[in-house]
Amino acid sequence: AAAYMPTMSMDLGRRQVVQTGAAAAAVAPFLQNMPASANFDKSAKAPVITIFDHRGCTAHKNAEYKGALTNSIDDEMCVKVQSVKIAVSEQDAAKKLQEFISYEAKGIDGAYTGRK
Repeated sequence: AAAYMPTMSMDLGRRQVVQTGAAAAAVAPFLQNMPASANFDKSAKAPVITIFDHRGCTAHKNAEYKGALTNSIDDEMCVKVQSVKIAVSEQDAAKKLQEFISYEAKGIDGAYTGRK
């Protein structure tokens, strides 16, 4: 029905706008016009998504969102997406690698068990 009624399909709420923006931010690096390369990105950055849900909270003023308010329940919710450098020690990474290498797959219904 929305395909035949453009006004229906263009009715976006604040939540859909935030979701669309977060998806666009995540995909944007892949849309750059760059030649294919096999270089490994060693920046150790990963997307971190923080969800603020202050619905019904009266303990403090909600100050995370700086934009225009809608004067609805949406004003008490916010989604923050940022790219953060994830710190991992080489020792922890080596331990996890050894743990993952030791697993043996046991069919679709079976459990993963480490070698002894």
